[in-house]
Amino acid sequence: MNKVLGLLLAVVVIVGGGGYLLSTKANAATPVDPLFQVDLFFEDVQRALTLDEVKSVELEQAILEEREAEYEAILGAEDSSEEEVEDAMQYMNQQRLRTYERLGEIQEKMEQKGNTQAAESLNKVQNKYLEHIERQIAKTSEAQKKFEGVGEEMKQEMEEEKNTLQNKGTDTQNQQQNQEQNTDNGNGGASNSSGKGNN
Repeated sequence: MNKVLGLLLAVVVIVGGGGYLLSTKANAATPVDPLFQVDLFFEDVQRALTLDEVKSVELEQAILEEREAEYEAILGAEDSSEEEVEDAMQYMNQQRLRTYERLGEIQEKMEQKGNTQAAESLNKVQNKYLEHIERQIAKTSEAQKKFEGVGEEMKQEMEEEKNTLQNKGTDTQNQQQNQEQNTDNGNGGASNSSGKGNN
């Protein structure tokens, strides 16, 4: 609670001193820019202020997309060093893990509560996550061509995550189809028995 209060106080001070302009510039910063740490700070503030659990997962996904864009920008720059690419890759990887864990945690929570609306929103986030993880795998392969061996372990982790999520998605679809078939069979049985009674 004290951490949240401290963050809120910092936001008030920063916003009071032209913080909007600072946060906008910081948001455009990449890990090689001095304002990048300010961007990370504002993201922590956003996390503290996002109380809705589904929205918090969507926020993590949005931040992951930002890390990915920063990584791609650094990788695409001709004068980027291996160290800069690795740093950007690490920031992206940290956010990927954070998003993956938060997504799994809130999905499980919403499934236990039987909150189907939240589950649908989280499925959309999961689909987005899968799209982006495929791009990250492709970009890591690109980085490995530029700098031999960089990010190999991370690439393997991403491949495993992708397979896990794809299998989970297939299992969910199978469960839904089974539930629909059971419902149809139940209705069919009811109509058959009522039909027998009429004869």
